[in-house]
Amino acid sequence: MKVSEIFYSIEGEGIQIGRPEIFVRLTGCNLECSWCDTRYAWQSGKEMDIREIVRTIKKYPCKNVSITGGEPLCQSKEVFELVKQLKNLAYWIQINTNGTLFDKQIFNLVDFISMDCKCPSSGMKSDQSVLGKTRDAYDSKVQFKFVVSDRTDYMHAKNIIRCMNPLHAVIQPEWAHRKFAKHLAELIKNDGLNSRIIFQQHKLIWGSKKGV
Repeated sequence: MKVSEIFYSIEGEGIQIGRPEIFVRLTGCNLECSWCDTRYAWQSGKEMDIREIVRTIKKYPCKNVSITGGEPLCQSKEVFELVKQLKNLAYWIQINTNGTLFDKQIFNLVDFISMDCKCPSSGMKSDQSVLGKTRDAYDSKVQFKFVVSDRTDYMHAKNIIRCMNPLHAVIQPEWAHRKFAKHLAELIKNDGLNSRIIFQQHKLIWGSKKGV
């Protein structure tokens, strides 16, 4: 499978924020979001077999793995085999995906699904049928995560949250528009929206990469 990078860091987004994780960032994505902070993962990377990836993961003093991208489900067959091996080794696994692809085999195996629901400012769209199927089948272990730049993005997120009522909904101010966060908090309060507002910690403290 094609891998952009493997590194050990701290989760910077969503409800798992602050958790030590080994990040396996895969190459390739089926979207091109305007604010993407890992564009290098769209094409860069090297071929690694699963045994080599597992050996690299074992070097770190941690049993939590976050498989991310890019869009990892673009390599779904290989990801499934990797997840199976990691589960046999008692790893906790999170899959990060963009809400356009649904893979029951992988979603059944992983411990947590982070569904990055695309808002209008990204220039891309998640598939609402995928969001709905994921919420219906895996609500206890999935988060709907929205990166929000403005009121239009917020209204989009609010409509999905109210329609689908996921157990875990997270709204994150897009970093370049973080001054919107104060107004965003007021909107969430006034609407009584069943969501959390969380800054992208990795950008707040360490810069653009998703961890230290």
